[in-house]
Formats: sequence, structure tokens, C-alpha cells
Amino acid sequence: MSETHDVVVVGGGPAGLGTAYFLRESGLDVRVLESGAEVGGRTKTVPVAGVPANTGALFVYKDTMAETLATELGLELVPFRPTTYGIHFGGTTAVSTDNDSVVDALPLPAHAQQQLRAFLARAVEEYTAFTADGSIGSEADELEHRTVAESFAGLDPEVVAILAAAVQGGSVGRPTELSAKYALRYFASYLAREQNNRFYPAQGMQAIPAAMSRRLPEGTVHLDTCVTAVEFDADAELYRLRATTANKDVTVSARQVVMAVPAPVVGRLCRELPDWKTEALTQVSTPGSTTLNIVADAGQAPQLKEWSFLTTVGTRFDAVINPVPGPATGPDIVRFVCYGNSAGYLPGFAQDPALIEEWVEDFLTVVPELRGHILGVHGQSWEHCFSLLTPQRARALPALQRPVGAMHFAGDYTSSTAGTHGAYAEAHRVAQALRRS
Repeated sequence: MSETHDVVVVGGGPAGLGTAYFLRESGLDVRVLESGAEVGGRTKTVPVAGVPANTGALFVYKDTMAETLATELGLELVPFRPTTYGIHFGGTTAVSTDNDSVVDALPLPAHAQQQLRAFLARAVEEYTAFTADGSIGSEADELEHRTVAESFAGLDPEVVAILAAAVQGGSVGRPTELSAKYALRYFASYLAREQNNRFYPAQGMQAIPAAMSRRLPEGTVHLDTCVTAVEFDADAELYRLRATTANKDVTVSARQVVMAVPAPVVGRLCRELPDWKTEALTQVSTPGSTTLNIVADAGQAPQLKEWSFLTTVGTRFDAVINPVPGPATGPDIVRFVCYGNSAGYLPGFAQDPALIEEWVEDFLTVVPELRGHILGVHGQSWEHCFSLLTPQRARALPALQRPVGAMHFAGDYTSSTAGTHGAYAEAHRVAQALRRS
């Protein structure tokens, strides 16, 4: 790693692997430096009771670069076909194919039930108006610069608590942060039981970057290589990347650099950014998140196989998602992901059996039918989850995407959307720019 490379990519997640993949036939000498032991970042997939379980990113969205890549790489995609929606509130779990029936079953006063029914109905109407065939139309751009919380005015606090959990469970962001445009995708689409906008990769989300990595020239990806600083050597007109690997300090030189790490990490590694870039990075919110994967035998409660998305209030997590809902007559194995986005980053969560057990007990208050039938669990906590779709980030997007000299920036935080589909799209954009330079 002592020679000078044409392009060095910092980060082996979707944006970093995607950049290298899109440059694989460019003739450029590319290196990817990844601090972890495997590629994929927040697409990490682990086996739980023999079933691939996604610990971060969950879905591939229709008509995105993620779907294009999965198809190109020959990966199986299973359509997400929800027929139910659920809410757990006040000790009651209500799940139905009809939103009014869900609200009617909750222990809310009459005026709060009326408010919640009306709000959910308006959300579905708005979703129908601004989407077509599962995709958000350009007409929804008018919603980009206001937050979801602006529509909560005058609502009963218990109704706000339910809606806030639903928004944060689906998007990571609080209602005061998430733009109303992307509440269509991460909140209203579940209410509308959208049948045509999400896929679940049969082998897990990590299968996409793993497959891309296998198609790269040998030696492209260097794992367990933690970059500690990126500096520009003006005399040599090269970037010097300091890193540690195998308990040794190394320096890697590059003519061009791609920063494919979360926005907060960019600021830590690059100390000499211009003020305009530093200011743009401060407009990005990339909070932590914690997830609990549960695989269970639903043979004693086959109706659970039809559950898809449940908002949960009063638990350590905000939502429970079944990414492969199916008919009650299907296979008995069910997989659930509990998204604790309001819990944030919990260091050591994955290695704390007692804390994981507390989360499992919370899960069983929501789904008591599965007590004694859980086959496996996995806990994961992310210091930097997905970049929130805030109005502030939308306004800063041109500056976030703009390179600084020969340093480029790719990630979900530089995308017009977020998540892995945004990261892959940004990888493609930056790779095209590198080809032209």
C-alpha cells in the first residue's frame, strides 16, 4: 500500500464499494480502505436461527440504484406485500387490515380516537395524491421544506406520541426533523399498505456489497484498515492518508480521494476543509440507532405471519417490522426487526445479554403469543445510522455534493434521498465524475 493510487476510497459500505464497483473497468487504480473486518457497513446481515437477518438497512426500494445493482448481480428480491398495520399502545396491540379498526381497539379517549382516525386518513390520502405505482412523484417536492411535526398542531398528546413513534420507527428521524416529503415513504406508505415499492433481498442487504466486492480486481479492498487522517500535500499534489492496519501505522498516497463515510466522520478525518464545506456538514444529522432481530416459530399463532409494521409506544423500540409478511397458511418461521431509533446508539449492546433480554421482554409485551417460541435473537447498535431527510440537509445538498479539490464526497448524506439506495446513487454519481477527471 506504499505506492500512489489514482483513487483511494475511505469506507467500504454501500457508497464506497459502489464507487469502486462503478470504476472497475475505468482503467483507474482504485483502493478501498475499510476499518471493519467485512464490507457492507450498515447493510450488515447476520444469521439468526439459520435465517439471514438485516441489522440495519432492511429494504431495497423499487426503481433505485439498489434495485438495479441487485438485479445486475443476480440476487433474489422478494416483494414486500403488507396487508396489515398495527399499533401497540397502553398495553394493547391492535393489528388489522383496516386503519379505523386499529384505532377503535386502542385505549384512547373518544376525541383522541377521532383525531387519530382523521390524521391517518389524511396521511393515506396525501400518499395516494403524491405517489404512483409505489414511487414518489415530483409534485411531492413542495413538501420537502417542511417537517412532519408541523401537521401535529392541536393534536392530543397521546395521539402525538403514537404518530411520533411511527415516524421515528420508520425513518430514524423525529417528526421535528423529517421532511413531509419523505414521511410519504417512511410513514404513510405503511399506512397505505403499499404493495409495490419495497423488496427484501433473500440473502440479506449485505449480499449486494459482498457481491460487488467479489467482482473487483484482487487487492482492491483492504479490510481492518482504519484511516485516521486525510491531508493534502501541496508540494507533491497528492493526498496522504494515514491509517492503522495490523497494529502498524501506514501512509497511503492518492491523486484523488472519495470520502464514503458518515458525515460526522468526514469532519474528524479531514481537518482542513473550507468553511463552506464544514458548514454544509453541520446541516447533516446522522443519529445512532439500535436494532433487535428476532426469529420465532409462529406455528401456534399463524396470524402473526401476516403482520408487517407495528408502531410501538412505551417500549424500548419504536416499531416492529416483519419484512416478509405472508399468508397464515405459509411457513411457520417469522422474522421481526425491532427498530429502537429513539434509543440511539447503545455502546456494547450486542455484547450485553441482560440488556438484550430486557428488549426481548418488551417485544413479548407487544407479541405475547411468541413467549417460549423464540428461536434466536441478535442485537446491534449503530453510532451513525442513516442521514436524516431534513429540510436543512435538502438546502445544503449542492454544497454537500461539491468536491474540494480532488476530494469527492459520497454517501447517503450527499444524496437527495437517504439510506443504501441513496448511497449507491451517490457512488454512481461520483464514479462518473472520476471518470471525467
